[in-house]
Formats: sequence, structure tokens, C-alpha cells
Amino acid sequence: MKLCLSIEIQEGMNYAQTLALTRAAEEAGFDAALLAEHYCASSGDSDRMAADAWVFLSALARETRRIRLGTLVSPVTFRHPSVLAKLAATLDHVSEGRAELGVGAGWLEAEHAAYGFPFPAPARRVDLLEEQLEVIKGLWTQDRFTHDGAEYHLQDCHFTPEPVQQPHPRLIVGGRPTSKRLPALAAAYADEYVISLALPEECELVRQLLDRACQERGRDPDTLALSVFTYACMAETKQQVDEQLTLLMDGLRPEMRDTNRWIVGIPGEGLEQLRRLETAGAHRLFLAVWHESHRDMLALLADLTARPS
Repeated sequence: MKLCLSIEIQEGMNYAQTLALTRAAEEAGFDAALLAEHYCASSGDSDRMAADAWVFLSALARETRRIRLGTLVSPVTFRHPSVLAKLAATLDHVSEGRAELGVGAGWLEAEHAAYGFPFPAPARRVDLLEEQLEVIKGLWTQDRFTHDGAEYHLQDCHFTPEPVQQPHPRLIVGGRPTSKRLPALAAAYADEYVISLALPEECELVRQLLDRACQERGRDPDTLALSVFTYACMAETKQQVDEQLTLLMDGLRPEMRDTNRWIVGIPGEGLEQLRRLETAGAHRLFLAVWHESHRDMLALLADLTARPS
């Protein structure tokens, strides 16, 4: 299983802190560092700075060499899919072929109200997600591209810049373990489906849904990866774990505090949790990071995954 970061820049992180975490992950051998995209803190703390993810990504691309970069995830409510496709393709050029694009239906209603973004009902947001995925993939793979949908209308578009990665950058759909429609959308359009805070048994069930959705479309299920977004708190001693947990819990929403769904403990415990998720079908593990203490965990986690099974 590959380790990745989901850097929660909306929780007050400036660029220097984001770069430090990204470089530490690159040095530790992590596969990717994707940035959460929010316009305000998802913890609800309105005093925390929430920078623009795409500006940070462009800068990170010039100050890193190997690690993959992108968003996890960009809400479909923020912008037109043509703009999102252009941002990701341009990042693919700036990073010399390391861009990834995560797309989701959006969930943080408060940021939509604060910034004036429409926030339709859940089913409608999934409708938007489906159409945006169709447009983004069409722009990246068809020349010229025309689309006449319920929400978006494109005519004879010659899209530039053509992505460096062919046929296109990695396209990720983000959802919950309980999502009903999203596995089918992932099977239709995505390279990867990421679920948040999933238990191993939930991974197994979602993997079955993805396999079935792929088979119904005549697609090889092995071409659609399943990954997990989670929180982590690991240290060499139990006392250090308890101290770090106290720090990390500050500001987290109640639904995010269930440590049974985290990677938590001393190295042996963490390794067991990682292997259970891998056995359940997880291809990559995205660790949410936003605190200085997370940097100390990166080398520890990388060492765990390097150990023989």
C-alpha cells in the first residue's frame, strides 16, 4: 500500500508549513501530497487562514521533484468544470507530469453560505459531479469536444494545454463508505475512488461495489483503485501518542474524532492497522495532516510500510 498526504491547508496552514510537510513526505518516500480544497476551515474555526489550494500547488510543483500533487478534493460547487480541467492540466505541465485531480460533491455548507456558492441538495450535487466528470474527461481526451448537458454546454472545444500524462492525469472521486451512486460514477470516469475514515470491513464492501460497477460497464476492476482517507496519530511510546492525540483533537468536528477509524498507536499497532486496510483492498492511504507534530510521524509511517509482510 502506498502512503500519501492529504494536507489540510484550510486549518491555518501557510505556504512555508505546507512546503515543509510536502518535502518531508517526498524525502520519506510518500507517493503523493494532495491538498484539501476549502474556502474556510472545515473545523469551523473562522479565524484560521484558508489559502487557495491551486496557487499553493503551482508553487509546490517548482519546489519538489518526485511527489505527485493535486487536490483531495475539489468541490464541484466551486467552479465550472472547464476551469477545473484547465487548472489540473496546467499543473500537469508545471509539475512535469505529476498532477492528480480529486473531485467531490462538496459537503461543507458553511463555506458555501459565507462565500456565496450555491449549495443544492445532495442528489443534485451528485448530478453536478457526474456531469463535471464527463466534461473534464471529455476535454482531456477528445479533440474537439462538444457537450450539451443539463448544466454545462460546450461547443467544439479545442482544449489546451494537452496534459503531459496520457491519456490524462489521475482522476479521483471522493466519497463516503456509505455512498450509493459514487461507486458507479467512479467506475464510469475515475482512476481511483477514495473513501473517508473507512473501517476494513467497509473497504471490503466498497471494493465489491466497485468491482460490480466495473463489470457492468465491461471494465477491468483492477483498473479502478480504492483508497482511504484517514487521520493518524503515531509515536514511539503510548505516552507520546496520548499527548499528540490531545493536540490533534483540538478543533476537530465530533464525527472526525472516532479514533477506531484512525491509524493510532505505537509502531506495531499502526502496522497492524495498515495491513488490515491493505488486505481489505486499500491501494493508497491518504493521511490528513495539518499540525507540526505530523512531520515526526512521516518517517515512522514510511518505515512501517517498508517492513516485509
